[in-house]
Amino acid sequence: MTDSSPPDPSAPSDNTTLSSVLADYEQDGFTDQFVVEADGGLRCTTCGCTHDPHRVDALSLRRLEGASDPADMSAVLALRCPSCGAKGTAVVMYGPEASAGDAIVLEAVNDRRDTDADVPGASPSSEAGDRRDVAP
Repeated sequence: MTDSSPPDPSAPSDNTTLSSVLADYEQDGFTDQFVVEADGGLRCTTCGCTHDPHRVDALSLRRLEGASDPADMSAVLALRCPSCGAKGTAVVMYGPEASAGDAIVLEAVNDRRDTDADVPGASPSSEAGDRRDVAP
């Protein structure tokens, strides 16, 4: 039996993969990583410092939802370390699958998406259609 019904308009149409978003941010100079700690701290893997997320600048955030499982909700944060200046990414979950640490980070990071010219606020430069020459 074939299903001839029209596609579900509520189904996610974004088939962008996590690995492609991370690669695109890396091209924008976000080459380091941040780890979300259980208590909501953000640890920079470059200098090893763990920071209160209020002190960490979030320069861009790209939401992802799984095309096959819309409940698979994650976000990639493009961050700058307040200690060493490293630019990197952190992957956090949101929604029902978010850990306590993920929820704290998303609530508390210093939202600089509208004020930093390095990268668009809601995506890597490649998705915004305007590659920028950004020093790491």
